[in-house]
Amino acid sequence: MQIIESRVVETSGSIREVPVEVQATDNGIVMALGWFGSTPLFVDRVTISTDLVVDSLLEHGWQSWSTVRPSRRDDTRPVRADAPRWFRSQMLADGDHAGEVVAADTVLVHPQGLLGAADPTSHPLTFVCQPDTGIITVEILLDGIRLEPGERIELGGIIVLEGPPGEALSSWAAMTGAASGARIAAPVPLGWCSWYHYFTSVTDDIVLSNLAHAARHNLEVLQIDDGWQRSIGEWTSTSSSFGRPIADVAGAIVDRGLTAGIWTAPFLAIDGGPIASGHPEWLVRNPDGRPRTALFHQLWGGRVFALDLSRNDVLDHLESQFIWLKGAGFGYFKIDFLHAGSVPGTRQGSGSMTRVQAMQAGLAAIRRAIGPESFLLGCGAPLGPSLGAVDAMRVSEDVAPHWEPREHFAGWPESTVAAANSVEQTLRRSFLHRRWFANDPDCALLRSRNTELTSTERRTVADTVLGTGGFTMVSDDLSLYGPDEWEVVEAMGASRQDVDGPLEIADPLAHSELIVTGRTHRLEVDLTSRTSALSMLEQPAP
Repeated sequence: MQIIESRVVETSGSIREVPVEVQATDNGIVMALGWFGSTPLFVDRVTISTDLVVDSLLEHGWQSWSTVRPSRRDDTRPVRADAPRWFRSQMLADGDHAGEVVAADTVLVHPQGLLGAADPTSHPLTFVCQPDTGIITVEILLDGIRLEPGERIELGGIIVLEGPPGEALSSWAAMTGAASGARIAAPVPLGWCSWYHYFTSVTDDIVLSNLAHAARHNLEVLQIDDGWQRSIGEWTSTSSSFGRPIADVAGAIVDRGLTAGIWTAPFLAIDGGPIASGHPEWLVRNPDGRPRTALFHQLWGGRVFALDLSRNDVLDHLESQFIWLKGAGFGYFKIDFLHAGSVPGTRQGSGSMTRVQAMQAGLAAIRRAIGPESFLLGCGAPLGPSLGAVDAMRVSEDVAPHWEPREHFAGWPESTVAAANSVEQTLRRSFLHRRWFANDPDCALLRSRNTELTSTERRTVADTVLGTGGFTMVSDDLSLYGPDEWEVVEAMGASRQDVDGPLEIADPLAHSELIVTGRTHRLEVDLTSRTSALSMLEQPAP
């Protein structure tokens, strides 16, 4: 790959022909930008045109729930532009161009190899395929960083790998994970999560009833999901509908010998809630000064705003909330909707700090509060920027007790809850396991009642969970389990260590039949027939 030209786009929209410094490395290039004008330069992005041309690629979005799909260069889905801006900004690093191009955030996979960010933890880097020509351009998003005359900033590097794309992905993930201080040592859990059976109707009695079953069957983690909290944005008060104080329930879990787990959405504040109303200065803003909508959530009652993580008082608030949760007895923390930490908008630190740096400051505050020994699971998160902070990361959309996607914005069927989406995205991102973090494939749903999944579909979900690293959480009413379901849980728990290691995906661009292998096993999933085959190798790979 060669760079043909570069240009700088200012926050005002003006284009500057500022040359980018490029230096070759053993496996790609590194780039820098110097400014020699007489007044400060506010950089929205640097756009780089290359000589690489592709006809097909793997679309790869910004965060856990983003679309991952084989695509033609012209399959842009123009209707995507009609989705709300908050949703487009969730799914893509550059949501403003949704529906115009096919983009690959952080890594571009094509039939001859890949281009990937050399430092995935840095500012967003997205590879854009021009639909008419297939020419690849690179967008380095800098969020209005201020450059003083004579100042120079590093733009990061691009790794260029040729060869089978599955092998290239493994190599790229290994290189970048090691260089970014990836946390890959924590054991994968065997546990229960309240969400996929009870959703926001979870109560203390429900948790304690399932705790009794979990303890009898040697589960290790019991995680309380959304519905326990008084308000989105305040994580030390328990909802009256939940029942007992959350610290009392955590104590009951620990007393039965399990790790107590808790769900939060720490970078959010609900419209009208105590945080948004009491501290409006804490919110990321639109250019007109109004709070920036991070998402709209029907179950919570409407608009949800993003906290400004460039502010020290917000970071202090976060740290104090998680110190309290840790003191209440929790040792397993699922932090959700993390994309809000990097939502585009105006922050106190705008001009001196990118949105990714702000999000990382929030992650660092949480890690300080819970300590290095606690298990931290990210979800709904920009994947690369979370490297080094989380022990595990959701790598797919939410699973569901139905296979096909249902309600979704036009053009985004892959970015909504569905077992099919959870399975496919987990498989296509399997190469990240134990190279960037432990992959969380979302929960196995084993119940035969209160579900629309067939027995074959339930088996495919369970095989995907086990075959992509063994991160095993079930999310059913455990009183519905009979001997058959408990036998599956026991077998999955017993096999976790055998399958837990770096994974290879044979062909990430395959449309239906996906194959993932580890040192000891082979997983085959046919997305069309919804079937799977998980087998252990007689001779483990060296």
